Amino acid sequence: MKYKAVAFDMDGTLLASNRLILPETVEMIQKIMDKGIKVILVSGRHHTVIHPYYYQLKLSTPAICCNGSYLYDFKQQQNFAAKPMTKQQAKTLLNLVNQFGIHTMIYTDQVMNYEILDDHLEGFFGWLNSLPEFLQPEVKKVDNFEQVIEQANMIFKFATSSHNLSALKQFSDAVDALEEFSCEWSWSNRADIAVKGNTKGNGLKHWAEHENIKLSEIVAFGDSYNDISMFAIAGLGIAMGNADDEVKAKASYTIGDNNSPSIANELEKLFL
Repeated sequence: MKYKAVAFDMDGTLLASNRLILPETVEMIQKIMDKGIKVILVSGRHHTVIHPYYYQLKLSTPAICCNGSYLYDFKQQQNFAAKPMTKQQAKTLLNLVNQFGIHTMIYTDQVMNYEILDDHLEGFFGWLNSLPEFLQPEVKKVDNFEQVIEQANMIFKFATSSHNLSALKQFSDAVDALEEFSCEWSWSNRADIAVKGNTKGNGLKHWAEHENIKLSEIVAFGDSYNDISMFAIAGLGIAMGNADDEVKAKASYTIGDNNSPSIANELEKLFL
């Protein structure tokens, strides 16, 4: 099988624990792109938080953002194939967030919004402030989410988190019971909520159709539960060594963890 494209999850996969791409991986990605292999980033992240890595890797492909809620063309500076939630759906989610007392950010078409700074966001801001100003995404502190919902052009995702795992699980179950949303766990204490059907797998499928590439010609790397939908449709699904056993079981095979040059080594085997 000759693979023509590689899809990378970001956090826990392409990115090491320090939020950086290993130099060996950067070098190997450049080598396979020089051979005509397309590389696409598939993330739960907002496009503005994907952009610094897109810029570093010198990519030309769009990014699949917010777990497949939309694709973003950085050259044209616009999204496409977007499936945002309605304002009423956002209000319903906000009521559940408040009911279960969990933290959330709301991702709109241009900005990530938050009301309260939690420990996860503090670490995120440390990374953000290390970037050149032109690459820094906009993360906006707001007085209340109700106003954000009313004023937003598009609402793509609620990024929810809690150290109270029981409350987060109850919230997740309540969201699932509505049968209007996809609840994708991106970490042990973080769950991303988007419109039902918005998954990384469906985002990758749309991109493959757009590029006229067969799904069987795509290699997908991932480490979390929201990557399983990619593994299910890609020609080859590769799990990271730091993934949970349940995620590994859905992949074709497993390599080393995200802090080792395992991705670079695997790309060399597959393409060089």
